[in-house]
Amino acid sequence: GSINVSNILSGKCLAKIRASNSSPMDDKCSCCDSSSGGSCNSRKRKHVSKMRSTVAEALEDITALFYDEDRNEIYTGNRHGLVHVWSN
Repeated sequence: GSINVSNILSGKCLAKIRASNSSPMDDKCSCCDSSSGGSCNSRKRKHVSKMRSTVAEALEDITALFYDEDRNEIYTGNRHGLVHVWSN
């Protein structure tokens, strides 16, 4: 699947989000931050990696879409209850 972003007045296509790269996200630990000194709790890391999905899976069966103008982000939700944030 894909998400097409168009100008509402002109209809001109501004961007397209598609599953051209369907490989999973990298395995970097997303629970790390500067306040933790770079160390991760392995239980958290294991839990986070279970929740990762491919771009193709994220674009499958989208049931909700929201655009945040202030942050310039698109939020999508799917039938599994997962929310994905699309940002550049």
